[in-house]
Amino acid sequence: MSTQSKPKEIISTLLRHPLLRSIWIVCLTVATLLPTYSTAFIMPQFVDQLTSNIESDARRTARNLASLLPLTTEPLGRQHITNSFNADLHQAMLDFEIADIKIFSANGEVIFSTRSKDMGKMNTLGYFRNRVAKGEVYSKIRSKEGRSSEGEFLTRDVAEVYVPLMSGNVFRGAFEIYYDVTDRHKAMKQLLFRSSFMLYFIAFLVLILSGSALYKASSAIVQRDRAERLLQEANQGLEARVSEQTHEILVTQRISIEALASLAEFYDPETGEHLARIQEYTALLVSYLEESSAYSSCIRERPGYLADLELASLLHDVGKTAISKDILLKAAKLDPLEFEQIKQHTVVAGEVLLKANNVFVENFKKDSYLALARDIAVHHHERWDGKGYPLGLEGEAIPLSARIIALVDVYDALRTRRPYKNAWSHEDTVKEIARQKGKQFDPHLVDAFLAIEKEFNIVSSSHTLDEPQYFAECAISSALGVAAL
Repeated sequence: MSTQSKPKEIISTLLRHPLLRSIWIVCLTVATLLPTYSTAFIMPQFVDQLTSNIESDARRTARNLASLLPLTTEPLGRQHITNSFNADLHQAMLDFEIADIKIFSANGEVIFSTRSKDMGKMNTLGYFRNRVAKGEVYSKIRSKEGRSSEGEFLTRDVAEVYVPLMSGNVFRGAFEIYYDVTDRHKAMKQLLFRSSFMLYFIAFLVLILSGSALYKASSAIVQRDRAERLLQEANQGLEARVSEQTHEILVTQRISIEALASLAEFYDPETGEHLARIQEYTALLVSYLEESSAYSSCIRERPGYLADLELASLLHDVGKTAISKDILLKAAKLDPLEFEQIKQHTVVAGEVLLKANNVFVENFKKDSYLALARDIAVHHHERWDGKGYPLGLEGEAIPLSARIIALVDVYDALRTRRPYKNAWSHEDTVKEIARQKGKQFDPHLVDAFLAIEKEFNIVSSSHTLDEPQYFAECAISSALGVAAL
């Protein structure tokens, strides 16, 4: 990375890193809030305090002035402004440092003003009618070159205060008192400027110091990330190689299993379709069992159970490679001796697969899918009622995997055409499996099958060879000296 681009990377890292970004946001917030607090809260509080003090002064002044008026409850009028009152009023203005003063009658007419031009004017503005005339003190601080509440141009900073004169609940009139607050306003602004300057300076220092520290921390993170990125790239290269080799092993494994399974049933023109259907039926049944059945928890506790079962199902008849071809291809009914030999395909498969799994256990200290394959190969001809072979196991003594493959294998066998029999309809096959509930098959598995039997029919229909194609392949097998079973 070039020297010019490095600061950009460091700043970018600072903004992306959650902790550093949070610290920067906090520092920036503090630095912003300090002067903002001064402007938005401290200064208004000063103004409010100044206004409150002036209002208090105005109330006292108004009470003193009102005490000079004749005692009466009638509305104020010009007749109440006597020469004596006028003299006392000017003295009060000197005593209380009042800039100007107006007296309003109850209807808003100016009946007295230190500025003769204001005499007789009417105040009909909303604040006078809605607040002052209802007994509320109204005050505002106005800046120089602004306008007063009555729209007059101001040449100084003033505080204008309207104090109502009440007799009980009756509004008699009001005093409007102007205070020259230019000096006080100026002193307040200077104080606020100094405090704000100090706060801005502190905020600036906070930003400089925190920014410098965070920049250094971000620079260290950039260096660390660069090292981690190089390490990650190396790891990814290794992982890609391992993944590719693992994929090759899995593909080779599956091809080998399918070749071995096909070898066991090479005489059948539908071997490939049969194995594919067995896997799809297995996936349908196990998926349903996992969602809602007595075996849900058992299946969920075994990660990868369905994938292993689908792979293991391919080897359910691998033991047939040890049985005489004449017996396997015999179209007529087998005699007792021949049937005993047929039974041996389960035992032979069990021994072979057990040895294979033991090798895996010795190397990896755990079972592989071959353990499931052995259970299936040995026990998929057992019956729920104990009348199956080779061991005559009964009920749940039969491995669940073997019970599952037993049902789907029978379904596929009944639904498939053979030279010596026609394919059963889906409906007849369903009735037969239902009839064997609790006899040949696990009742729970039969219930699950009946719940999804229509999906079995879809799979069966999509894979079944049409009649001309089926017998054509049978003819090819016969020509090679292999008859279809």
